[in-house]
Amino acid sequence: MQAISNVIGAILRFIYENIQQMFSEPKNISYFAISIIVLTVIYKLATLPVTFSNIKMQKVNAKMAPEMKKIQETYKNDPQTQQRKMAELQKEHGFNPLSSCLPMIIQMIVVFALFRVMREPAKYMFDNAEMIGSINKNFLWIKDLTLPDKVLWGLPLINGISQFFLFNIMQPPQTEGAGGEMAQSMNASMKYVMPLFIAWTSTTLSAGLALYWAIGNIIEIVIRLIIKAFDKDEKANKKINKTNTKKAKKGAK
Repeated sequence: MQAISNVIGAILRFIYENIQQMFSEPKNISYFAISIIVLTVIYKLATLPVTFSNIKMQKVNAKMAPEMKKIQETYKNDPQTQQRKMAELQKEHGFNPLSSCLPMIIQMIVVFALFRVMREPAKYMFDNAEMIGSINKNFLWIKDLTLPDKVLWGLPLINGISQFFLFNIMQPPQTEGAGGEMAQSMNASMKYVMPLFIAWTSTTLSAGLALYWAIGNIIEIVIRLIIKAFDKDEKANKKINKTNTKKAKKGAK
């Protein structure tokens, strides 16, 4: 983790030094804050292939759901055969279970490494403690990004709301047999619990890390919405859902 923190610190310093030469420092947004935002954008663009792969695997998993349910019901008393059949089904559809976990693993590694950088920027970003003390570290209402943002309506609220929307956008369409009632109940709970947890956590961590998280969530939401807008399968599912809703309303009458 220390090596990754060193790399992130070096990248932040490189961005910071180049931004210094490009334009004058704004009064309300420091070079330090801009460097964090630029780093976040670079990270999100670099991990686009992982995002595309994750979305693809979500679709594959949704298509497999009915067959998975059949296997679970058919071999409910034979766990070994059930596991083998599941593996065969995943192989047939080209599904990789690790693909859904990879983005989260990468994100957490970066967050923990960046946490170190924000906690000790003099160690990871600059060569000496005097330099970090002499630069501006403000961002709008935040005076020092190395300290927590205690304003609840600030970054904590932004992080909580953006996490809520991101969770909803990332959820694949519910298909019969997709995880069962327990999994759907857990997803429903996480939709509200996770944003609250993120909002609370944002009040305890450095504001620089909270800023990274907020910008990352916003970029991820935009990326997902753009992908959904051009996704033919998504449009087809919306038409099917509308048709089914209309039929249900007519049947109720």
